[in-house]
Amino acid sequence: MTIDDIAATVRRAADAVPDSRSDLSTVLRRHRINKRRRTAVAVAAMVAVVAATGATVTLTQRHEQPQPPAQVQQTPATPAPETPAPDAQPQRLPLDVGWALGQDKNGGKVTVYDVRTMLELRPDKRLVATPFPAVVDDVRSWVALDDGRFVVLGGKDLKPGIQRQDGPDVTDFAIRLLVLTPDGRITQQREVRVQGQDVELIGATATTAYLYRTPGRIMAHDLQTGAEQPLSALKSVPDWATTRLSVQGGLLLSVPEQSCDLTATDLATGRKLFTVHLPGLPEWSCRTAWPARLSPDGRTLAMAVKGGDDEQATVSLLKIDIATGKVTPFPVSGGPVGKELRPGPLGVGWVGGTVRVAWVRMPSPGVHPLSESIQVTDVG
Repeated sequence: MTIDDIAATVRRAADAVPDSRSDLSTVLRRHRINKRRRTAVAVAAMVAVVAATGATVTLTQRHEQPQPPAQVQQTPATPAPETPAPDAQPQRLPLDVGWALGQDKNGGKVTVYDVRTMLELRPDKRLVATPFPAVVDDVRSWVALDDGRFVVLGGKDLKPGIQRQDGPDVTDFAIRLLVLTPDGRITQQREVRVQGQDVELIGATATTAYLYRTPGRIMAHDLQTGAEQPLSALKSVPDWATTRLSVQGGLLLSVPEQSCDLTATDLATGRKLFTVHLPGLPEWSCRTAWPARLSPDGRTLAMAVKGGDDEQATVSLLKIDIATGKVTPFPVSGGPVGKELRPGPLGVGWVGGTVRVAWVRMPSPGVHPLSESIQVTDVG
């Protein structure tokens, strides 16, 4: 499939989207985007996510220093080799294309086509997309588990086409927690909405989903039984609407949108391990201090950040020592990038002791496949 074929496919998909401005799903999507401070309106400069075609793409790879090639999982020959140690297995690298949002050189907003897929960068640098299940209208958040499964939180309008008042008390609306197989089949489906509350998925393991529920509670949701228990050791939990929250490796990670301070808290004891200021971020862009991934051994947190100002933006990787809170920055974009290129991080993942950063450098205004804009940088 050529790039022209891919671009044509995306344009047809965009043209086929119905005008549903009065639908509840549209209102709720707008509400969710506003809460996350991700304003996106359709204008001339667009980046089209075309990985849903299943095409294999070639990505640009940049190395900050010499390092061994990334490990690729292959079908074992006979006899089968020994299973690699857990910290040698490449982490899955989900991509959040919302971080491609930005401004073009004329100040116009940039958006991404709403392709209904969960996008992932494989260890061999292929873009792979898993479609959203039909039982949800949209996906609020999702987690890629190490065993290949997905944990997904999505909303479903039970009376589409009927306009209703938005908010936590909206009627005829479901919020569903799903577990999907690696090929996208649903193995678990459960309604997790409580009338009058908001709920978000902020982390998951093979057995447990971590749900943030208003007002200020984190619940451990058993994926098998649906039973929920509050994490009682946490004396206080930041407001999800104004704070980036993630549960990984037994830690609660939080970054307020108005303060570039990362706090790591032990879930079992409620003890704050550290609070550290994230360098290189102006106060207005603290919300760009994401995505973040804990190393398989639990010793180091890797966080991709977008810094600089409107005219000279940068993408950097911060490595944070969990034991000491020490922050070590690494340049990713190779220096300041002009506003017209609008760089931003898409995802991070560990490959042994190396961190792989997927980021986007959007081209000139127009419709472009993501494969033309995505960059991959390995930081040792």
